[in-house]
Formats: sequence, C-alpha cells, structure tokens
Amino acid sequence: MDITYSKVKTGIPGLDSIISGGLRKNRSVVISGPPGSGKTTFGLQFLHSGAKDFEEPCVYVSMSQNISEIKNDCKSFSWDLDDLINKDKILMVDARPFKIQDELIGKDDSLYRGEEIPFEHLTKLLLSSIKRIEAKRVVIDSITILAMQYADKFYMRQGLQGMIQALENYGVTSIIISEFTENLEIPIEWFAASGIIQLRHTRKDDTMERSLQVTKMRGIKHSQQIHPIIIDENGMHIQHPRLTP
Repeated sequence: MDITYSKVKTGIPGLDSIISGGLRKNRSVVISGPPGSGKTTFGLQFLHSGAKDFEEPCVYVSMSQNISEIKNDCKSFSWDLDDLINKDKILMVDARPFKIQDELIGKDDSLYRGEEIPFEHLTKLLLSSIKRIEAKRVVIDSITILAMQYADKFYMRQGLQGMIQALENYGVTSIIISEFTENLEIPIEWFAASGIIQLRHTRKDDTMERSLQVTKMRGIKHSQQIHPIIIDENGMHIQHPRLTP
C-alpha cells in the first residue's frame, strides 16, 4: 500500500528496513520517549545524515537545550555540525522560551511575547528558517515544553495541527520530539502526526536497555515488533530482535 509514496532515508542503520525503506516524504513523525531513551540522538542523526549523505539541508530547533551543548554532544559521534552549518546545510535555532542570562532565568519575549497561542510564533520561525536554507528536513526538540503552556487542550491541538500542516504544505519531512512515559496520558501530538515512533529506556536486571517500536506510520507498512537500540561512537543503530543474543 506504500509503494506509491516517495520515501526519505533516515540515515539510522536498521530503521529504514522496518518502515518499508524510509519515512514518508513531506510528512511529520513524532518521536516519543522518556529521558535517556535516545530521542535527541535520533533527531540529530536524522539531520546529520540528511545534510551529509543525501544533500538535504536541515533545520534543528531546540526548545530546551543550549545549541553549543548540543554541538559538543555530537562530537562524541564524530559528527562535525559546524562544517555543515558553515556550508548552509544545517541551521540550528535556539528557540527556548526560557533562557539563562546574567544568572537569571527570564522569558524570551522576542519569540513568544506572552501570546496565548505560541505555536503561531514557532510556525513563523520554522518557515523563515526553512526558506533561509531551502531545508528539506526539520527537527523540533521538543514540543512538550510548548504543550505545558496550554490549559485548554483544544487550543493546544489547534496550534499543533496548524504547525504540522504548514510544514507538510511547505514540503519538508519533520521529526517532532516529545517526552512521554507509559504512565502518562496519550499526548495530543500522537493524534496530529502522520507517524509515531516510541523509544523506551527500561530496566532489565541490573542494566538499562533502550528499544524502539513503530506505533503508527500512516500509509507505510512497518514492523510492529519491539527492536533493541544500540548507541555507540557511531550513533544509533536499530537491531532486529531475532539477531540479538
């Protein structure tokens, strides 16, 4: 059923083979999981591979972490983001609503200005960034911090769906990272996106193990198994369950 759709290679070893060759082009996929499950690594590897291996310029929007820290973390995988940034193949945007300046934490009014629907501001920022480098891939890390600002779920969903529709209409493939643990209610972004990939970080005996499951991938035949994840000096690798010891 998915043979008519154009696909986007993720650049994450082992993943494309379980989603019929790649993500559906120009669609948005939510990557959800608890702390330490590999969400940011997933997003950065998707961008790095797109810019370096597939000639697809990328935009990374950080909602929670300093850009310098993110680039330093990437050095552990030997990913030279600065080189790709200098070549206008990656654009990294610091869109944190709260930033530390002069030892004080204050709201960044230049982006949000206290509006009730901050998704409108994020969407404008995304589209201007996409136009700047003619981006084909986008990662938002993470959407949860915006969701926390909404008392009314209707407005949250309205803003989120408007952002996703704008990205898809503009012709980019997007990864939307969200924080989720099994004891929480299903996040609204799961209903709005075309796909859901869950990452898990669970205890097994005296160790913590990471795994991945494709929960939804609209229009694409995909594995429904839980796949072990390995993160090493080369980044993230998805394994086939039957091949693990």
